[in-house]
Amino acid sequence: MYPRPKSHPLRGLVTTVILGIILGLAVVAYAYWNAATQANPAAPAALSSTPTIPGVTAIPGPEPIKLLVPTANIDTPIVEIYLSGTSWDVSGLGMNAGHLHGTAWIEAPGNIVLAGHVEMGDGQRGVFARLTDVQINDSVFLYQGTARRRYVVTRVQTVAPEDLSVLYPTESDRLTLITCLSYDFVQDAYQERLVVIADRVR
Repeated sequence: MYPRPKSHPLRGLVTTVILGIILGLAVVAYAYWNAATQANPAAPAALSSTPTIPGVTAIPGPEPIKLLVPTANIDTPIVEIYLSGTSWDVSGLGMNAGHLHGTAWIEAPGNIVLAGHVEMGDGQRGVFARLTDVQINDSVFLYQGTARRRYVVTRVQTVAPEDLSVLYPTESDRLTLITCLSYDFVQDAYQERLVVIADRVR
């Protein structure tokens, strides 16, 4: 049975705000990191410009893209989470996995970062509720129509909310899944982030 803490009336709102703030800090850290690497010709390409349409939208393309993690019983569409000011707007994420705009995408090598809720505002299980079940060597898949990209989990770790290193770009094909962990009733906030890192298998 999935253990779920008792819902607090403001918990969903607070969780969404906290996740937005953390992701906003990631934008700032990423920008500093990216600026520092521009002097290096071998550094990864710069972030694309921030679109004018904030919020959550379907990813454009000929076929819908979805995430499949058999171990965690995850089979969900992937939507684009756009930057709104200095943070990603996750308020409309719902039961989807959200691609953090500005991180890599399937058209080029790099670190694709997908975020998902561990719990919804009404206390129901989120799309990443069972991400804790994932173990080293488990398979993770991205599907675009009938095309499949397979990744193998190489690391499962917890990080502090302010640790943004897991969002940094990579030169290799990597998929990073991130969600909240360790809810604190007193502070009404999640104290850690669960991170699953998988590398592509060709």
